[in-house]
Amino acid sequence: MAAIASAFRFWTNSVVEDDERFLAPRSALVLGTLYWAYVTLGDIVYHEAMRVEIAEVTQIQVFFPWQHRVLQHLLMLPLLLACYSTALRIGWRPARRRVPEQIALALAFSLLMFWVMLLVDRFMRFAFGWPPLPFGMLTRSDWAVWVSSTVTGLLAYGCGLALLTVIATWRRYHALQLRSSELRRDWAGARLAALRAQLSPHTLFNVLNTIQARISGEPEVAESLMASLGDLLRGLLQAGEHDYALLRDELKFVELYLGLQLGRFADRLTVRVQSGEVPAVWVPSLIVQPLVENAVVHGLADHSGPVRIEVSWDLSPYRLQLQVVNSFGPGGSTPGAGGFGLRNVRERLQVQFGGRAVLSSSAVDASTWVATLHLPVLREWHPGAEAGPEAGVA
Repeated sequence: MAAIASAFRFWTNSVVEDDERFLAPRSALVLGTLYWAYVTLGDIVYHEAMRVEIAEVTQIQVFFPWQHRVLQHLLMLPLLLACYSTALRIGWRPARRRVPEQIALALAFSLLMFWVMLLVDRFMRFAFGWPPLPFGMLTRSDWAVWVSSTVTGLLAYGCGLALLTVIATWRRYHALQLRSSELRRDWAGARLAALRAQLSPHTLFNVLNTIQARISGEPEVAESLMASLGDLLRGLLQAGEHDYALLRDELKFVELYLGLQLGRFADRLTVRVQSGEVPAVWVPSLIVQPLVENAVVHGLADHSGPVRIEVSWDLSPYRLQLQVVNSFGPGGSTPGAGGFGLRNVRERLQVQFGGRAVLSSSAVDASTWVATLHLPVLREWHPGAEAGPEAGVA
């Protein structure tokens, strides 16, 4: 309902050029002609049926022959198309000015229907040598016929204008929806890029702190860590170029990051990344790394005991589960739900999947913390293609 109300407000506040842009003159010409052909056929069928039925009772000619009506409608067609073109051009806003103009156009067209029929009858009688009928508005019945013809023409004109207006409104609404979708997609892409830009320096600063702690005491280890840092930065740059990455590439980046942490905390840290053949599915790039980073940072804080980090995945036909388990010694702290890494992941899932992806994070017991990602299965997605959860959903 909100979308319909928005489209209606867009229509009622539209400027003159909108009708011409959303319903081109050629389209209005074709639609108006087809509609008038339908009106002509209906008019002929109705009056011929009435003429035949009355002819069975009396020999008085009450209705003009069908040839008159065909010629009448042919002569009225250019005027009809001109009125419709003018009506679409002037639009309906502001109502105080445009509505009287629209009514005047409709009345001008409708009032001429009777007079055109009289002209057609005069021509037909002259062409075929028939005796002429009185030309003008002489009797009460003539006035009644004129009023009836005007009302009928007004209804036919109004229905056609309503048809063209509805088509123009629908096309405008459709264009508005497409534009709205483009804006939402552009906004989502910009927000996603901003979230990835936040993540990269956060990871880099943590790794630099790790290397700094090794420079003075173990320069050889620091040098090795610097080389690994180069690989990590290349991975960050590559991941930042695309919204999605293959699961195996994501796990390789996680292993690279954990390898850097092992260089600093080899005596305390144990890591395990699930081995075996990794399925060829796509996941949001850098979606697991913040969870692993949280597990390392919070698991090693506030105590000197061992910490074990496990990363695993489980694939079902329609769901991919990624899990990070952090087992730490007494005194370790569990990551809060409002931490930077978890907030970043949740925002990215909302942008890329809406409500179809979930991150759950909780402490299983006093020494174990588990973060679990539930993602839709994306089997087909190609770098450079339009990013979105619809691409290749199994």
